[in-house]
Amino acid sequence: MKNSRHKLVLGAVVALNVGFPAPVVATRGGQELPVAYSLSEEPRIQIGTVDGDGSSLFGVTDAIRLRDGRVLVADGGSGSLKFFDSLGAFVGAVGRAGDGPGEFRRLGRVAELEDGAIAALDRLQGRVTEFSPDGGLARTYDVSRDFRSTERSVHLYGFLADGTLVGLEEIEGEGVEANYGDFPSSALMYRAPVVQPVLIDTLGRAVPFGRPMPGSEALFQMQSSIGSESVRVGGRLALAPFLRRVAVAVRGTWIALGPIEGHLVSAFNARDGVPQGHVAVFGGPPPKEMPQRVRDEWIDEKVARFPSRTERRTWRDRYEEFLASVPGPMTFPPFKALALQEGGAVWREVYDPALEEGGPSHWIVTDPSTLGFGGTVVLPPGFRPYDIGRDYVLGGWSDELGIEFVRLYDLIEASPDGSR
Repeated sequence: MKNSRHKLVLGAVVALNVGFPAPVVATRGGQELPVAYSLSEEPRIQIGTVDGDGSSLFGVTDAIRLRDGRVLVADGGSGSLKFFDSLGAFVGAVGRAGDGPGEFRRLGRVAELEDGAIAALDRLQGRVTEFSPDGGLARTYDVSRDFRSTERSVHLYGFLADGTLVGLEEIEGEGVEANYGDFPSSALMYRAPVVQPVLIDTLGRAVPFGRPMPGSEALFQMQSSIGSESVRVGGRLALAPFLRRVAVAVRGTWIALGPIEGHLVSAFNARDGVPQGHVAVFGGPPPKEMPQRVRDEWIDEKVARFPSRTERRTWRDRYEEFLASVPGPMTFPPFKALALQEGGAVWREVYDPALEEGGPSHWIVTDPSTLGFGGTVVLPPGFRPYDIGRDYVLGGWSDELGIEFVRLYDLIEASPDGSR
């Protein structure tokens, strides 16, 4: 662990001007990108209820449309997979919270595999459970056993069509770590790992593909508390939009990954379980610098939770020391997230501070097979996509009371002149 100031490399991004600017418009070569798709005005299906029956949802982590038209929802609150028919009516559920076969501690991504089986990932236990198409338990296997035995850190993101998992492994001995303060009792900790994209088979063996790259940066606020019989040291993430983050999307045979602060995204097509080369996906808003005002407001927010003036002053110094160690201008990322459409088109969500939180989200669509820019699409306020087909988008949405729903919209391709 290093106590010295670190070198933090941040990429090209979008910035704020005083008094939020107009929303960013996606351009290429100075020309505004055309509209690629629009959505139906109303969802074709809405799943969820406030009645507390089997169709109620809480803590949804994923949702997919099955090939027979049914919708499968990974309901993290109940630890179960819930099945709905093509009209959105509740059919049944499998799985529950627990540690046994067919049970989940932290339900994550799900996928319909080539043979019709349904795979579900338990992110906490590093375990995969497969169900038959009708929901019967087929098998359960641990993909993290090898990682734990070798003390390797691998983050799992999703399934390819053959059941192979895609992940990022932190490369031992590479990256940067630094702390500001008295580690571990009271310190601001910074981590910038180097990661290697990997495929993980059913035995937990990781096979590298692609090139190593800078991983997601993280800040931790570490503090100790003294009880009557023990001393406890805990931490919490200090979220910041200017920290580098790697986004990964997996669908069918396609993998898309890349740092959200840059313009370059690598798209792989995994044929016979092996990613075949990659193509670059470009385009997005130009980089601009973050104003000092925004940096100050970010520090204010982080130190406001401390009860005493002395603590607030101490932690303010630590945050300011961290920001002072960043070489060059501080910036916002141009993109927030990645998603993959059926067929491999890459969707990148534009990061724009002018867009209201929970408002419409703006996406740039690129076809990696041709490097052609399909254009843009705007998704409804508060709607987050889970599964993007050729003619539909399935995603999550919450009402003003926080009740969760899953909605399916028709995805309408624009005509060459940009009209519907």
